[in-house]
Amino acid sequence: MTQSSPLSVEEAPANALPPLLTAPPWTRTAGPREPVVLKGLKAPKDPTELRWSPGEREEWTAKAHARHPAPPGDTDWEAIAAEFSAGAEVDRFRLASLLLHGPEEVALRVLDGDRPIDGYWDYDALNGIVARHGMRALPMAVRRSKERVGYVGALSPFIDADIAQIMIKALPDGHQRPRARAWFAKHGPAAARLIVPDVFRTPGPKRERATEIILEIIDAHGVEAVAEAARVYGDEAARAVTALGADPLDRYPDPLPEPGFDLAALPPVLLRGRNLALPAEAVRALVTMLLISSPGEPYAGVEPVAEALDPASLAELAWALYTSEPREKRFASPGAEYALGRFGDDETAARLGDRAVRWDKATVWYRNGLKVLDVFVAIGTDAALRQLDLLTRKAADKKRMRPYAEARLNSVARARGLGTAQLADRLVPHLGLDAEGGLTLDYGPRRFTVGFDERLKPFVTGEDGKRRASLPKPGVKDDEALAPAAYARFTALKKEARAVAADQIKRMEAAMLAGRAWTAGDFENLFLRHPLSSHIARRLVWTADGTAFRVAEDRSLADVRDDVFTLAPDAQVRLPHPLHLHDLGAWSEVFADYEILQPFPQLGRSVHTLTDKERDASRLERFEGRTVHFGRVLGLADRGWRLGDKETGGFQRHVSCAVGRESSVFVDLDPGVRVIAPEEYAEQTLTRVTLYKGSYQRAEQSFGELDPVQVSELLTTLIRLTETPTP
Repeated sequence: MTQSSPLSVEEAPANALPPLLTAPPWTRTAGPREPVVLKGLKAPKDPTELRWSPGEREEWTAKAHARHPAPPGDTDWEAIAAEFSAGAEVDRFRLASLLLHGPEEVALRVLDGDRPIDGYWDYDALNGIVARHGMRALPMAVRRSKERVGYVGALSPFIDADIAQIMIKALPDGHQRPRARAWFAKHGPAAARLIVPDVFRTPGPKRERATEIILEIIDAHGVEAVAEAARVYGDEAARAVTALGADPLDRYPDPLPEPGFDLAALPPVLLRGRNLALPAEAVRALVTMLLISSPGEPYAGVEPVAEALDPASLAELAWALYTSEPREKRFASPGAEYALGRFGDDETAARLGDRAVRWDKATVWYRNGLKVLDVFVAIGTDAALRQLDLLTRKAADKKRMRPYAEARLNSVARARGLGTAQLADRLVPHLGLDAEGGLTLDYGPRRFTVGFDERLKPFVTGEDGKRRASLPKPGVKDDEALAPAAYARFTALKKEARAVAADQIKRMEAAMLAGRAWTAGDFENLFLRHPLSSHIARRLVWTADGTAFRVAEDRSLADVRDDVFTLAPDAQVRLPHPLHLHDLGAWSEVFADYEILQPFPQLGRSVHTLTDKERDASRLERFEGRTVHFGRVLGLADRGWRLGDKETGGFQRHVSCAVGRESSVFVDLDPGVRVIAPEEYAEQTLTRVTLYKGSYQRAEQSFGELDPVQVSELLTTLIRLTETPTP
């Protein structure tokens, strides 16, 4: 947590400050710097070269074949080529198959033909075509890069002066920028040589972009290598490149940006030790360094200065920069975004998460709000990643923020060698609880012990053994320092537990339905010994390789007869659905005897099965013809169902749900929910309930092919949807 700053801190003397804050580089020179302009330079028109990075070609081929597998062996390749050459509209999947899998001579006739191959191509297909055909695919890749929604990634292995210009032009495009920078990074000094004329042209946006890139290449390969590459233009150009990369501290814009807020209103920035504060001019220098930084491209002076400063006050400064500046065009300026990611802490992440979860489409999409996901990843703490995890389920913008947050979380999980669910297991906080999962609150003359109920709601037990839902307010006999602190701690704990509990319980229920397995080691670390999760673990039945057990109060394991159960080191631990629990009745008695309440229905869960007729059918006719209120249909969206796209008249005429990885259930509605006025047609009739392969209505599938747990949960949902309300 960010520490609060002292109300009054002595100002640090100049000799206690980092030199970069007392004399920043821009104060050492008088007046603006005259840019070097070299006229008449022209990039050499050398032949295009093809340079593959190790494994790049093979990776592109594998991805293309995974997305576009080879079609049946009787495919008429000549017919596809003839259709395309004749000017007919050819399905792009068929054309991609020809270029990726067809006979080489036929594919090359299409690539080299008079009819250009333009329009939209998915990235994997285009990359795969380049990997297979090399130089012959260059015209196709160049055309794709120049479209309105272009893609320069397929040009990665090619290098010449024209491609360098394509990459320079792509840099301002937020989607293309990473690929353009990757091209320059890959080709290094050879690419730098091609943009030297742009670096020393008349000042303007293109010069700025070229200078930014050549400086990155200088940092990666050394100024000598880049200067030698520039010598093709003459010694003057080589000297200019050498001067350009002389000192990273001299790389700052001219003129410098001015803060759009009152610097005096910023919180104090403290030196390490928190007993001295930066004077106003030093704060101005630090803020300037942050404003000329951006994520991935910080000013070189930031890190040396940060070493001398207090991390907590830097986190407060980052938050103040973010909240002080105007945000009309983007959620944060590049400088504030960098400061949040570099210096933000757990409290920063919580504050930012509270805002980001409510952002609408305008902020998320048009003001670059998705960049906030990079901030959470940059902060990198478990608390920051929890905010990312929450956005996958809670973000108000379901179409953009949720899926992008999920993708970012998946990337973090892969980097750690984990699945997304495994990462989420590891992000459950301890909430400051002791090793036994409790907490003692000391009022001085009296003490209280914190416990948790089945919904992870904290309660307290006094020394008299009485259980209380809340902590009593401190009294006159209580310690005047200990009691208020303990009371505040319990108040904070209730808030923290409330934020974690619902998500953790839902995740555990989802794990039961999915049949997730944990190793014995993960079960012990993530549940049995975890201060918070252990409270849930004790209220559920588990299985180890099919044998059921529970976690006792002392965290020992017991079977249904209350005998000690020993977990084998190589066991696979699961949360069994009642369909897979053989001693369901006996376990229900055990939990009733011990008065154990469960966090979600497990032992008492409704179980349903298909009829013999339904097992062989792709439709559930027992629900067809039923009439339900539109509110119940809309309520399905909160349980993982998806309303169909808006059709003629503004109606959504079906609702669907994924069942497993490969199937979807579609419920057709009549007349359909009208988007702008759903109450206009309050009663909806279920006309068809059908199971299809895939997420779209392609091929029907029999319900008997589904897992029994999936069937039971689906039937439970449909029964509740169509049941008659109790008067």
